[in-house]
Amino acid sequence: MVNNMDRKNLEFASLLHDIGKFYQRTGDKVTGKYSEIPIEKYGRNGAHAKWSAYFISKYWDDDVVDLALYHHQYSSSNYPKLANMLTKADHHSSTERIFSEEANDTLLTPLISIFSEVKIGDNKESEECYVPFKKIDLNEDSFEDLKPKISPKETMSGWNLKPEYKQLWTEFTNEVNNLKRHDFNTTLALMKKYTSTIPSAVYVSIPDISLYDHSKTTAALAVCRYLFDRDSEEKLTTTTNDQKVYLAINGDISGIQKFIFKISSPQEAQSGMSKRLRGRSLYLTLLTNAIADKIAQDLELTSANILFCGGGRFTIIAPNTEKAKAKLEEIKEKINKEFIDKFNAELYLAIATEEACAIKKDPKNEYEYDLNNFGKLMKHLTDLLTEDKKHKFVNNLEDVFKFEDEIKYDDICSVCGNLYHKNNEDDLVCPSCKSHEDLGQKVSNSNYMIKVFLNDEYDFKDAKKDFAFYDECLSLGYNFFKSYKSGADLIKFIDELDMFSDKFEVIKLNDTNFLEFANEFDELSLEKISFSFSFLANTVPKYPKEGPLYFEHLAQISKGSNKLGVLKMDVDNLGQVFNKGFDELIEGVDGEHISGMSISRMSTLSSQLDLFFSGFVNEIASNYVVYSDISALNLDDDSFNKKFKPIDLKLQNDKIEDEFITIFKAKSELDLKDKITLKRWEIPTIHINYSGGDDLLVLGPYDDIIKFARELRSKFKEWTCNNDSINLSGGISIVSPKFPIGKAANMAEDYLDASKSCGKDKICLFGEVVDWDDNGLFKGFNSLLEFGLELEDYNQESKVSKGLIYSMLNMWKSTFEHSSDIIDNENEWNNVNTNRLSTKSFVPLFKHKLRLINDKKVRKDLDKKGVKLMPWIKIPVSWVSLRMRKA
Repeated sequence: MVNNMDRKNLEFASLLHDIGKFYQRTGDKVTGKYSEIPIEKYGRNGAHAKWSAYFISKYWDDDVVDLALYHHQYSSSNYPKLANMLTKADHHSSTERIFSEEANDTLLTPLISIFSEVKIGDNKESEECYVPFKKIDLNEDSFEDLKPKISPKETMSGWNLKPEYKQLWTEFTNEVNNLKRHDFNTTLALMKKYTSTIPSAVYVSIPDISLYDHSKTTAALAVCRYLFDRDSEEKLTTTTNDQKVYLAINGDISGIQKFIFKISSPQEAQSGMSKRLRGRSLYLTLLTNAIADKIAQDLELTSANILFCGGGRFTIIAPNTEKAKAKLEEIKEKINKEFIDKFNAELYLAIATEEACAIKKDPKNEYEYDLNNFGKLMKHLTDLLTEDKKHKFVNNLEDVFKFEDEIKYDDICSVCGNLYHKNNEDDLVCPSCKSHEDLGQKVSNSNYMIKVFLNDEYDFKDAKKDFAFYDECLSLGYNFFKSYKSGADLIKFIDELDMFSDKFEVIKLNDTNFLEFANEFDELSLEKISFSFSFLANTVPKYPKEGPLYFEHLAQISKGSNKLGVLKMDVDNLGQVFNKGFDELIEGVDGEHISGMSISRMSTLSSQLDLFFSGFVNEIASNYVVYSDISALNLDDDSFNKKFKPIDLKLQNDKIEDEFITIFKAKSELDLKDKITLKRWEIPTIHINYSGGDDLLVLGPYDDIIKFARELRSKFKEWTCNNDSINLSGGISIVSPKFPIGKAANMAEDYLDASKSCGKDKICLFGEVVDWDDNGLFKGFNSLLEFGLELEDYNQESKVSKGLIYSMLNMWKSTFEHSSDIIDNENEWNNVNTNRLSTKSFVPLFKHKLRLINDKKVRKDLDKKGVKLMPWIKIPVSWVSLRMRKA
């Protein structure tokens, strides 16, 4: 029998078993007793284990060293059963490895981007791209630093990668050395920071899996094997790979869209609407995380077992035991009962599970699933989730139909429409909506998120005071803090809750320098505390002291017409990317057949997509700003009038007299010097309601939203190696700021659906669905927007009149507008656009109108471009007409 100490040793050994690969590639030598261990002790392919053991011995006890040292030759270990668990977990995690025809030089071979390996159907293969050798970080240059490069040499500072390995290793070990206590989650976070861009296997393998993702999944599988052996009647075998040891779990909260946007925006509640909308999205994000954490905690898993969590969905790998299944069913029933009581059954937690082995004996067996074909397993779980959602609350029917006539409600919330107890006559919204507003405000100011796992001693009557988010059913609470020079507030908060919790997680938001307060706690407190970082798309337009700008303010920032833009985007065919994107990678170890989509690839793909949508999206949003103060530029009146437009924004408060704040919008792109000077007074104009996983919803001035959509899609294609198999679709609704925000978001969702229905990799704007880029003779969004910007410049320079621009829109309507409905069928879209190309009836009138332009160069330019673009001219002229209007 193994004991709890054995389990802890196995956790650390499995997480760190390959850390020696990192160490070995620095060129440093192993000294002392580890240098003298003969090859027959550690195994033919296990030389790196000596470096692993040498590093581990400095911080962990001899048992952890033993397991890591002999993970390729478990019979040499003092604990052969535990070592075999690690050996098998290592093998099952790395079933994706594709043997290369040539042995790669470890120091000349960077990590291949996972995105350049994806291929679906007849799409052409992507050019192989390489990941720069950098630690994971978020700063102004992080996207450029981390985005894939075409040439391996672009990832190196010299002729090989040894300097990069040395630099990263030094930084990594410095952080490890400074820790008083080495906690699993803290170590996992350090591994993510420093080993996400390091290839796991290089010498005779195609290096497309990072050391972090391989180490994480190995640790997850090792824990599964330990718990299976402990709890299952069918004990673990040491030789076979077809034993159903694993349980794959997929969860999905349905009803999210309706929940987030089931809000009205009456005038009396307008002041908190942006915070409330943001808070509702964040609430769902934290709720999803809390449910995944609850499952991991109750099933005795580590955070490494949570393979993905975001967008209301999660994937967890667990042991295939009756105990785990029963506990999972209990959690599901308990949470859905809470959803009935708390949200009137608007939300529902669907959970699907499937037993899996590592490599099934018969590859043709369609009814068994293995980690060797994780994509197929995920598709099966998705089908099971769909079926589960058809039978919502089947185990909670008594709760759904319970008639509670003893409950008396005395008011209806003017925002969400739900009945509630009104404690104060001045209350305008229900407590739930108010809590979402508070949550939205707190997160926009915060650098730290503290997760508290509460025990039975805690009285949830105090939860509203202690936490920004809490869930009594899950026994978990979150709070948010700003970063200060000392961790006094963090220490005080944790001290006050110490007796009510057995576990705290201190999470740095959007910053991987997460250990700044780690040693300010005493050693006894550190027994309960782990440190990590998380990426959270939390860009919110915020005026200093006055708080977030309202949607009406964002509309006023637009040029011309005061309109609000709402953008919804998500990745196309993501299910196919996961299920079929690696089907051509089929050559495995010793002739074994593999699908390519292994558990490690799934982890890598998920984390890389989430890094873009949760992390880099903030960097992209930061390019769209206004300023609260420009006095530092010391401009004279003439320079000020040329460079900036002041905009007065009315505050919404209870004061008798109106109050205003003034912001300043640059009339054109500022030079770098001015940008640096005004950096501290920047106010972003993009309001990220939600972004994570593979999709986003953002709001802002309509013109900034349109430009933001273009930039985000361009950066996404760079991040995904310009792979034709990985694309992004979008939909933009443009509305009055007083238009119901929930309805505007649903419109954006409908436009996104239209983009996908017309063939994907498209955007729907101004009622038109177009490709992002030119596609043969069909003109794309990027060309159309560039023409719109050109037309706008001509108008501002008085070279083209407003009348001509409006007449171009009228020509389009009379020639091409076939109906008021948006096209949402690919065949119809192709037919309509083909017919547009063959229609030239507008040409005589168009050329007749052009004669009114005096500038010959402009006339020639519009004559050349206008005829080609006229079938889609609605987009550029709608852009210009909005920008020309007076507010």
